[in-house]
Amino acid sequence: MGPASLELLRRAARHAADAPGQSRGESLRAAAEELGESLDPRFRAADLDRLELELSQYQATFRPEQQDQLAALRQAALEAMTFFAAFRPRLVGEVLTGTADAYSPIVLQLFAATPEQVIECLLGHDIPFEESETSYQYRDGRSERVSVFAFGAGDDHFVLEVFPEAGLREAPLAPGGGKLRRASRQQLEALMQEGPMAAH
Repeated sequence: MGPASLELLRRAARHAADAPGQSRGESLRAAAEELGESLDPRFRAADLDRLELELSQYQATFRPEQQDQLAALRQAALEAMTFFAAFRPRLVGEVLTGTADAYSPIVLQLFAATPEQVIECLLGHDIPFEESETSYQYRDGRSERVSVFAFGAGDDHFVLEVFPEAGLREAPLAPGGGKLRRASRQQLEALMQEGPMAAH
């Protein structure tokens, strides 16, 4: 047992590209079943990071039209980050890593004294939203629940995750257990200048 093979990762990348909305973990499991391989849970975070790279390369080669889609999503993210600038937004997720598809939401992490401040902003601009919660883990073992507000704008779907102001100093772990990538508005602008398939 060890890290996933390159063959498994490439097959998982095809799965992810052909099944928009499927989680990366599901793509890995489907590829492993087809190849008769086992996934080592100790390497889950590393395998997910490697899958993102393989998927990005696969899309650049075989799905060039997604570059235009990704560029449009990043532009929408930039505009939203400007709109929510008071909450020091950070972009996370597939729009940042460069593997977004038609079903990928634009996920922004906001930082506020209370979630009510973000609610007031949304209501003040007549933006209807759905409210929920999610949980994040940290390297020291603690878990933190954060408020989540989701809304649509045109063809784009936005997800706002509201952290305490102190949360800006330490990023939580990604769902797979690895380091969560975050980008500020300035960092996103730099990515957009590098090209649509650039990743942070």
